[in-house]
Amino acid sequence: MNKLLRFLLSVGSGLMLSFMLTAQAADNPHVVSKQDGPATCVICHSDIPKLKDDNILISKNLPVDLSRFSQNGVTMCSSCHDPNVVHKVGVNVDFPVPADLPLNQDNEIICLTCHYTHGSLDSDKPQASCSMMDRMLNAERLHKSFLLRRNNSDGELCLICHNPNQGTKQ
Repeated sequence: MNKLLRFLLSVGSGLMLSFMLTAQAADNPHVVSKQDGPATCVICHSDIPKLKDDNILISKNLPVDLSRFSQNGVTMCSSCHDPNVVHKVGVNVDFPVPADLPLNQDNEIICLTCHYTHGSLDSDKPQASCSMMDRMLNAERLHKSFLLRRNNSDGELCLICHNPNQGTKQ
């Protein structure tokens, strides 16, 4: 990976950490189970989803039905998270993206393109793209999921759209 891309990914991962730290509250709305009351769900959902068991719901590999949310995929997230701290949303994508990275009806990037909504912020394996300083000084950060739809420890998720070889002759 070239130096510029590594630098951009490390800066982006730092912004993601800042985003997650400012977004966390005492009661994390991303951790949901049957023990939570229906009022928790209707903050974001237009109806109360049916949970299958008592374990924490993890929506990482579940299909996204944007019609089940009471707000669009950016406004919903922006009600708690600062939209100016992370990746730009509302950008039209004019190339095919994998089905597990949903776009809105106008083919635009939304928060849910790269992030899922429910699950633990911790992971048993590295998920985030981290700088050398993070690797040396903040090992805990290596195991934050950031609710990413795909692994991004080496920028794999980012490289789906930000391909440095795109448009170059092979």
